[in-house]
Order: sequence, then C-alpha cells, then structure tokens
Amino acid sequence: MSEKKLQDDCIKVLKEKGIYFINVFGSGRSAKGAPDLITCINGRFVGFELKVGRNRMQDDQKIHKLRIERSGGLHYCPRSVEEFKEILEGIT
Repeated sequence: MSEKKLQDDCIKVLKEKGIYFINVFGSGRSAKGAPDLITCINGRFVGFELKVGRNRMQDDQKIHKLRIERSGGLHYCPRSVEEFKEILEGIT
C-alpha cells in the first residue's frame, strides 16, 4: 500500500465519521514536516503522520510531533487504516 492510498482511506474514514480535518499537501508554501492530516476530534488538536512499510518519520516531522505534544495536542503515526481506526476509537 502506498502512503497516498493510506491517506485516501483515512480521509474516507474521517468523512464517514464527520470529523473535521485538513489534508496537508507538501509544497514550498506549507510548513515542512507538518502532519499529513490535521484534525479536530472532540475539541482536541490531533495530527496524523501516515507511514507505510519501513518508512520512518523525518527529523522535521519529529519536530512537529514534539511541538504539537508540548502544546497539549496529540500526534500519531499510523501505518494502516486499521491502526488509524483504532486510534480514532480511543480518542472519540
């Protein structure tokens, strides 16, 4: 599975559950390392960095994770749509 396919599947789940989200596209104008999906779940800021296979978070992505968590938000790095759904169930 590609990260794009995982992202599409996770977006579908968010839409089905009526959860607000922003799909962050990497470009020269976006914050480098920002989570792939930024959501608001029950009033909580939750970032998702989606990875598949052996892909690991890059240093700039780890910095965003730290900043989000220091600000009281949540940050997750699911590797499958099943793991993504489990995380959502734990938050909602």
